Amino acid sequence: MRVGRSATLLTIGVLTAAGLPAGIASAAAEPPDTIYVSTTCGATPDGSEQHPYCSISAATATVQPGQTIAVGPGRHDDAISPPSGEPGKPITIKGSRGPGGRTTIVAPAKTPTFTLSGVHDVVIDGMYLSGGPESAVVIEDSADIVLTNGWLSSNNGPGVAIRGNSRRVTISSMVSLAARSSFVSVGAGVSDTVLAGNSVETYRSPQLPAVPAVVVTDAPRTTLTNNTIVADCATGVAVTGASTGFGLYNTIVRTRKVDAAGCVGNPAPDPASAVAVAVARTATADSHIDYNVIDPVPGAPAYSWAGTTYPTQAAFHAATGQGAHDIGADAKLVDAFNVDSLGWSLSYDSPAIDSAWADAPGLPATDLRGNPHADKPDALNSGGGFIDRGATELMPSPAFSTAIARVRGGGTFETNTTVTTHPEWPVDGPIGTFVLDAMDQPIVNRTGTARFTFERAGRACVFVQVSTDGFRTFSAQYTKSVCLMLGAAFTAVAPQRVLSTKAGIGVPRTTPLNPHEELELPLPAPAATADAVVLNVTVTNPTANGYLKVYTNAEPTASNINFSANQTIPNLVTVRVANGRVKIKNGSSGTVHVLADLAGYYGNEGQGLTSNTPARVLDTRSAVGVPGTTPVDPNGRVTVDLASRVPVGTTAVLLNVAVTKPTAGGHLTAFPPGSAVPTTSNLNFVTGQTANNMVIAPVVDRKISFAYGGSGTVHVLADLSGYFAPGIADTYLPFQPNRVLDTRESLNPIGPGQAIFIHAYNNDCYLLECQPTAAVANLTVTGAQSPGYLTVYPEGQPRPTASVINFGVNETIANQITVGLAPGFMVYNSSAKSVNIVVDMAGFYLAPPPA
Repeated sequence: MRVGRSATLLTIGVLTAAGLPAGIASAAAEPPDTIYVSTTCGATPDGSEQHPYCSISAATATVQPGQTIAVGPGRHDDAISPPSGEPGKPITIKGSRGPGGRTTIVAPAKTPTFTLSGVHDVVIDGMYLSGGPESAVVIEDSADIVLTNGWLSSNNGPGVAIRGNSRRVTISSMVSLAARSSFVSVGAGVSDTVLAGNSVETYRSPQLPAVPAVVVTDAPRTTLTNNTIVADCATGVAVTGASTGFGLYNTIVRTRKVDAAGCVGNPAPDPASAVAVAVARTATADSHIDYNVIDPVPGAPAYSWAGTTYPTQAAFHAATGQGAHDIGADAKLVDAFNVDSLGWSLSYDSPAIDSAWADAPGLPATDLRGNPHADKPDALNSGGGFIDRGATELMPSPAFSTAIARVRGGGTFETNTTVTTHPEWPVDGPIGTFVLDAMDQPIVNRTGTARFTFERAGRACVFVQVSTDGFRTFSAQYTKSVCLMLGAAFTAVAPQRVLSTKAGIGVPRTTPLNPHEELELPLPAPAATADAVVLNVTVTNPTANGYLKVYTNAEPTASNINFSANQTIPNLVTVRVANGRVKIKNGSSGTVHVLADLAGYYGNEGQGLTSNTPARVLDTRSAVGVPGTTPVDPNGRVTVDLASRVPVGTTAVLLNVAVTKPTAGGHLTAFPPGSAVPTTSNLNFVTGQTANNMVIAPVVDRKISFAYGGSGTVHVLADLSGYFAPGIADTYLPFQPNRVLDTRESLNPIGPGQAIFIHAYNNDCYLLECQPTAAVANLTVTGAQSPGYLTVYPEGQPRPTASVINFGVNETIANQITVGLAPGFMVYNSSAKSVNIVVDMAGFYLAPPPA
């Protein structure tokens, strides 16, 4: 699940969203899954992520069953009394714990942080709770309460006081430091309490009587499993009254400080009073003690059972039959303990390793730090598995590897990031807690996987952090950024005019662009939110020679159209979109009108490109694609069936279209057959001109039509270079146009009948080892001394007969090309004399992700 930007949260389960209350119409809005609380709340808090509440109490006043209150990091001074949830729909109050810190709640003087009175189905998760002279948490007359994954600090009063008619309270994975007080006090009338996976240390006061770390009084069926309890020369667990059905399993109980041989202080207490585990006679019925590590202070009994003390495990078991698998020894705990601690750890030679009962009641699935159970190779597995006794598992030092890939079958910007753990020992689950963050949207989990849908094509990176202590130290033991290059999918549209400076389309004007003027063109939806758009841009009525640039942000060196005075000339342009706009600049000393027709756009959804060696699919001169060899008549139409070339489901095709031998000027428009001829054009020409342009156009039933707008006749040629269809295919990576070759600067024009190599390069793509399959570039020919044409093709492949630009003497003509890479491409000059060329890269098509 995705976690909001304001908080990084640790989760313990997946909660069901609340349904509509009875009697409310189905059209009513569902309550949100999450209510937010932050120390950086605004003036108008409403519990949303954008306007979080300022206090937890404000959130609990509006929370409904099934909702989660997500509390951001930092200190919150509050005394909280949450309402009830419902069975299966608890109210969850979840704190933040991650690399940036944790949620801390400090109650006002003599007030608990949480008071749960007469409520049920409440989860308190992942917070540091600081109590004053009273208990940090009070639970009374309440049921189905969970306190987990946090810290407790208490003075004088027990950290958690459970009393009244409370039932099914679970305290798990808490680190507790109790000064002059108990960790938990389970009072009279309480039943079915579980303490599991907690790490505890208590401090006594020399002037006050010692207090047991855990006190159970008249509370039947209390179970302690896999806890680590260190008491300061005081009783570890004291069970009195009618507390029948008591269970103590897999727990380490030590009644002296870890760094002390005996009782310390002035005056030091009598060690005989510090029995490790004491169970009164009235509580022994149906009670069980087994698989624990009992380490009393020297001179103190290990056990007191039904009023009789026993100095050792052997004596206790012989007399009572209890503690058959208990270990009477030093558990060899390590790590300095304080209120910010990880909890007690085990040394490599601890007898607690791999010796716990695998079927103990209340056994937690993971340890205090969220880690699995690990099988130390040289330790005997004596409890039916390889679980350690106590709250924490001894873990090997794991190695981690990360991978990021596109999601097969999803959108082209959808990715999956995986962190894989490589432990030295066998484990029964993933090691570590993972933060995977992209676009400032961290996902925290214990699976090491996360899906992110990025906003656009290009470099997509996920920052990975792994903590082997559940971020209890707020730092990661492993960090890494993983990246890949994402391409975009194409959606073709029926040609749509989005700009005409002559007709006031797209801009509030009917005047031409002034000399060197830059125009910002707002795009219609959905192109406005696309990654890149395909525009057929036409220059008309220029009053001076010049060029036109189409770009996104900073003005590039690259140009898209070169024109002469009074010329009408188009070119296909593929350009990135920023803030719903593209920029167009007149690079001449005169004025010029500009038209732009939208042919499609690139984004997360759509089709990829399957490219092929250019194949001629239409030539009216030689009956290719048409039944005869006659030119297209005035205002005529011609339809080409591509069924033998493209698969079913094809939505658009990539063509290089040419006209030749026109007897009158005019224009050519590609469009899907069966629809009205658009008012747009793909190619403009004058009498006798041979002209080319790249066309990306939609098809219907694998057919495409061409309409000639003119009074003469004209021959039409089309070479198919690729198609867009469902399935795994190449996606498009647009980038800022950059000039990769200008033979005028290198003084090395292409000689007659020669071909030169063009090195297609993008630094980000090179660094990320992406696999470009084709380049999209603007190719310009200039300074021709004789007529001819240019052909492009992948390096190392046979040169095709298809041309991409036809030119005359001294003409400067540009055309967008799409050409395969191996790894570069060739440009061939057919003319009898040298020509200069300019190559401006616009983007790459990228190979599909591996299966």
